[in-house]
Amino acid sequence: MLKIAICDDRKEDRDRMHQYVQQFCQEKMLQAEIKVFDHPDDLLCACEKYRPHIYLLDIVMPMVNGIQAARELRWNQPDTQIIFATSEESFALESFDVNPVNYILKPVKKEKLFETLDLAMKRIHLEEENAVTIKVKGGYRTLYMGDIMYLDYRNHVVCYHLLSGETISTSTLRIGFAEYLIQNHEEDNIVLCHESVAVNIQSIDKLTKTDLMVRNREILPVAKSRYAQVAEKYMNYRFH
Repeated sequence: MLKIAICDDRKEDRDRMHQYVQQFCQEKMLQAEIKVFDHPDDLLCACEKYRPHIYLLDIVMPMVNGIQAARELRWNQPDTQIIFATSEESFALESFDVNPVNYILKPVKKEKLFETLDLAMKRIHLEEENAVTIKVKGGYRTLYMGDIMYLDYRNHVVCYHLLSGETISTSTLRIGFAEYLIQNHEEDNIVLCHESVAVNIQSIDKLTKTDLMVRNREILPVAKSRYAQVAEKYMNYRFH
């Protein structure tokens, strides 16, 4: 499902943008979840878990302007699409720091917004959203990579720890953890950070030489021998 977030402190502009986005999704027959925010602090807090594919941001807002918010969002979601809509032309050059899809001046015209949303949609591929299907007791379970925080291995079972707090366990394995990762996650951003713990690089919020913190605020150990590889993958993901 397509996820879109709108943030604007002016109700009139916020409602107009919401209406236009709903019309766009209806015309394109897109199943979408649209969330609307009136303050950037609320947006940043909610989107740690919501993680939209597209953000539509005003720039002139209280406390944190739209470009500052976009920098933080871009850090946590390198692949997200950002669209600015503002009454101020003076921020156009500064906005390029976060590689927006477009910079639209208010009052926003529906045709211009639809063209911009079309561009954003070409950059995301919902049908190709990375997922893994694992064997669990009694059947199979499909997990989206963006929901996986980390994996750990105990008693011949791999446990997937999800952003929601849910833990999904595989059936008993006949192979070791390293071999399991090669078979199931060789192409993913999953890397061993400790002997029996592997982290999803996308989920890391903070990394040090001894531990790391993932998006749900859990702290995981980082083995001295694993730090260089984790750090390299982490930086490549953030600045690719």
